[in-house]
Amino acid sequence: MFISPHHLSAIATTISLSLSACIATAAEPSSLPSTAIQHADQVLAPWVADDAPGVTVAVSWKDEIVYARGAGMANLEHNIPLTPTSVFQVASVSKQITAFATLLLVADGEIDLDADIHTYIPDFPDTEAVITVRHLLDHTSGLRERNSLAGMAGWLPDDIRTEGQMRQLVKRQSGVNFLAGKEIEYSNTGYALLAEIIERVSGQTFQTFTKDRIFDPLEMNQSQFPDNRNTLIPQRASSYYPDQSGYQNVIVAAETYGSTGLYTSALDLLKWAENFETRTVGSPMVFELMAERFQAQNGDDSTFAKGQELRTYKGFETWSHGGTDAGYRSFLLRVPSEDLDVVVISNRTDFDKAAFAFELADVFLLDNPPEPESDIPNWAPASPEDLAAYAGDYEIFPGVIFALRVENGGLTFASLGAPRVDLQPLEQIGPREFLLNQTPERTLTFDDPVDDRSATISYRLGMDGVLKAPRIHLTAFNRSGVELQGYAGRCESPELDTYYDIKLEDGALKAKHPRLSAFNLDPYQTDTFSGQGALQKLEFVRNANGQVSGFYASSPLAERVWFSCEE
Repeated sequence: MFISPHHLSAIATTISLSLSACIATAAEPSSLPSTAIQHADQVLAPWVADDAPGVTVAVSWKDEIVYARGAGMANLEHNIPLTPTSVFQVASVSKQITAFATLLLVADGEIDLDADIHTYIPDFPDTEAVITVRHLLDHTSGLRERNSLAGMAGWLPDDIRTEGQMRQLVKRQSGVNFLAGKEIEYSNTGYALLAEIIERVSGQTFQTFTKDRIFDPLEMNQSQFPDNRNTLIPQRASSYYPDQSGYQNVIVAAETYGSTGLYTSALDLLKWAENFETRTVGSPMVFELMAERFQAQNGDDSTFAKGQELRTYKGFETWSHGGTDAGYRSFLLRVPSEDLDVVVISNRTDFDKAAFAFELADVFLLDNPPEPESDIPNWAPASPEDLAAYAGDYEIFPGVIFALRVENGGLTFASLGAPRVDLQPLEQIGPREFLLNQTPERTLTFDDPVDDRSATISYRLGMDGVLKAPRIHLTAFNRSGVELQGYAGRCESPELDTYYDIKLEDGALKAKHPRLSAFNLDPYQTDTFSGQGALQKLEFVRNANGQVSGFYASSPLAERVWFSCEE
């Protein structure tokens, strides 16, 4: 199946807005240069409108709130403007709170980081390798992504998902993506389990525990983890996506928490960020553990452990995390050496949250530039031998394969199975680094070749992060010679409590689910097919008689879920 690289990121192309007045302001201290405020307003200006959703920001610098603004509208139907006290769902930024809450109980002596999670969740299914609380915090558990599992099971994006339903789904799983501690893989499942552990250990709901131990002491009076989507939330901003008619509502249907679920405002979230300097809540042990990084057995570092991504930006050490759900986009950025905290929250799907946050941070970093980073080494265009070492097939998600080829003295890119018209020439911009789609925010970087082959490519999605894709070996394959009828049948998964009917119709093999639109299954290796949506890759298994007995289904972050098939 052809998948455009644009679909691999939650970031959409930014549309322009008129500069009509709609900024809600807050007073700034006299210690800040007036030019900084002017420059920050210029960064915000494209989002000023009285007929479009927008963004709220709050910045703390040198222990003072120096900038707080709202641009655009909180609600288009009632003409309510955004302000720094507008409340949004900040999605995965919630993970910082969940990690911190867990570590509060660690400091209390109630949770052991290296204890088997069965200690706290005895009804969790057994796994081949022990999964510890530390594995959950560091994204090294290997557990399947529960949102992907829900999609496989036929749940639609607008379906109401309760925390109880999602926990049951996770506890039906008998397999994992990898053994705990072996690799690093972002996991919403892990952080949802941390919330369950907090509830079981504390005897309180997650909502009550975070309120009592974090929000109330920090006077975060607009912050909460509601467990009911019908909860009344004062000053809540609606979320939107743009279309040809203007804007459409996007509803948060999930009633889940731990990995997501926090409702807060820009000013409230700034209080949370400032706690890393003031340490009003939390012992030294808690803050030390929040900053601790873990190295997996494969050598990768857990740069985004504990809900905070550690990276170097223009010579500064930064801690950050973003969030995406429905039409909400959020980003929290801290630069500890400069005592700088930046909060950015939007209610529109086409907002590039990370790029905006770092651009806004630049305004307050320019007066104190760090030591210059080491110069980029001189580089020459890749030689024919280099290009040959880069060329090959790389699997970024199960069934989503980047095909890199050498043509006309250069490197080309396409997703496996894409028509030739979609073939893209790549422009080299640095040592082993190439532009994708002629877009500076999207690049492919190849590992140093070993034995004349690069083993991995890194796909950078602007300031949002990097996805790694390992090289895979595909054999020559004749699609036209595949006997498709042999794969037909009803296939059931006890782990998902669902089934798919695999049928041959009009010369194409199709997967049909009672709640989903039918989609084609396209063979690209022996007994291996690419699919669509939640079923990206199907690997069929044959019995001793050579007949298909079932398949392993995989999707992003949820691999090899077993389906048994009958004709």
